[in-house]
Amino acid sequence: MTQIADSGWQPGGVTPAEVARRYADAGVAVLLPDRVGYPAALVGDAGAPAVLCAAGEPSVLEARPAVAIVGTRSATPYGAKVAGELGMGLAAAGVVVVSGLARGIDAAAHNGALAAGPDAAPPVAVVGTGLDVPYPTQNRALWHRVAAIGAVLSEAALGTVARPRVFPARNRIIAALSDVVVVVESHRGGGSLYTAEAAARRSIPVCAVPGSVYSRSSSGTNELLVDGCTPVRDVDDVLAAVALARQGRGMLPAAPVGVKRRREASRSAPTDRVQRSVWEAVDDTPTPVETVLLRTDLSLAALMMAGEELVEVGLLTAGAGWWARA
Repeated sequence: MTQIADSGWQPGGVTPAEVARRYADAGVAVLLPDRVGYPAALVGDAGAPAVLCAAGEPSVLEARPAVAIVGTRSATPYGAKVAGELGMGLAAAGVVVVSGLARGIDAAAHNGALAAGPDAAPPVAVVGTGLDVPYPTQNRALWHRVAAIGAVLSEAALGTVARPRVFPARNRIIAALSDVVVVVESHRGGGSLYTAEAAARRSIPVCAVPGSVYSRSSSGTNELLVDGCTPVRDVDDVLAAVALARQGRGMLPAAPVGVKRRREASRSAPTDRVQRSVWEAVDDTPTPVETVLLRTDLSLAALMMAGEELVEVGLLTAGAGWWARA
């Protein structure tokens, strides 16, 4: 817990010692990019959180493959069944199931992973609230079960309540932790597509479960398939995608074609107001994310999304907890 004192991260304006005591009492570890325990998959990532809180044991991510299973909160019985079966099958095969502990697809995937038994790979969740604020409240028991067996991670300070903007931001962490992202059900423009785009920016394969053309809950996933994502019918399809991704053979389309088109269209100087404010707040030399946050007065979620987009189009470079002008 003394790590907090060195980080400059002091939520609530209290002293580092008081913060450390509060986190220790809550059973929450604070992980920093240059310290032991920080997930290896995030080290060097353009969107790596400067501070990551953990309940449980984040080391379950090390030396195991990981698959993100994401989708709509308003899952259909079909989507929930598929997500549960994929979660159970992947966990039984030794794959860490990563999701966001939201209602619908996320909850079904985590419940499936937990149902795989004591010898299965533990699940990992990435949430947008403080680790003392389970959200949604109906998933409180699931939240604690995941933390007891695997880990629940958040870049939010204790006491942080749910706000809409934090959830798209946390999706970049879900993507970065995973070898493959599987979208089970998503409306067109649904939040899980943020995870798909974050994965595409990292050349992480994105797979999608086909759904009925008459189902609005599958309109987004079917569009991903049209864009060139790999279809998933069962656990074996996902395991094959994981094997190819970890071998680095590049046989899967990592980025949806639609995402590639949007990415290529954005390679000019920042005209978006939020992106421009972030770009202007960054120096030619490495500038800590915390400094940019103070200079811009943006929310952390908006800041991280804009910074990641600027890195992607080549206007910023990134390191562990900093950005610099490219």
